[in-house]
Formats: sequence, structure tokens, C-alpha cells
Amino acid sequence: MPTRLARNLIETYGTNDPYNLAVYLGIDVRFERLPDHIGGFFTRIFESAYIVVNYEKTRLWKRAITAHELGHALLHTKDHAFLATSNFATHSKVERQANQFAAALLIGDEVPAENESIYEFAKRIGVPVEFIQSLQRDFFI
Repeated sequence: MPTRLARNLIETYGTNDPYNLAVYLGIDVRFERLPDHIGGFFTRIFESAYIVVNYEKTRLWKRAITAHELGHALLHTKDHAFLATSNFATHSKVERQANQFAAALLIGDEVPAENESIYEFAKRIGVPVEFIQSLQRDFFI
């Protein structure tokens, strides 16, 4: 479901850019000083939705964190706040789903080249390998 949702968004809005998608969906993205171990978080306050990203993270990670938190905003509508720590490897179902959504969104139409390792692929397309590893093998088929 997370990968299908990401693909539907890309098709509907013609972009896989998490910042543009947040604008289209009415989610305010802000960059703030957060503790080093916090990548960002999503919260809903009354009728407003916010993604807050640690501004000290690299450009690659800011984009990935925004995509991850966007996943929470769309997949986990009954909860009101999610916190992304620096370690995106998790056993939590909701965190795994947000990682899968983020990976599918950020990968878009890209596919690994023949004999390209997952690490090379991640570097080439600018997506953290931790997110790509969250996807099931059948994603690339």
C-alpha cells in the first residue's frame, strides 16, 4: 500500500518532489533547529498539518526526511504526531511503512542499472540506502 500510494501521487501531481507534494496537499514544511538525533517530525494541530525537518541535516537527508514524514501524513491519519530519529532502521510497522512510501516516492521511475549494487543505485539517484532497503524485492519488477 505505501508504494502504491506514492506511485499514485506521482501520477496525479506529475512530480516525486516531496516539497512540491506537501504544498499541493496543504502541508506546511519547516526547517528548524532540532537535537542532532532528531531528523524531523510530522504533526497535525487542529486542521493544520506540519512537517518539521532538522535544518542541520544534509540536503539529501532533508529531502528523505520530508518524504518519510509525508508518508506518515498520508498513511497514518488517526495519529497526530510522528518523530523521525537519525536511525531509520526500525521494527515498527508505521515507521517501516513511512520508509517504504519515502523510498517509492523518491525513486520514482528509476531502476537499478544492470549489475548496479543497491549502494551505487542509492548514490546515483540521491536516496538514502536505508530507505531503498525497506522495499520489497518485487518493487523493481
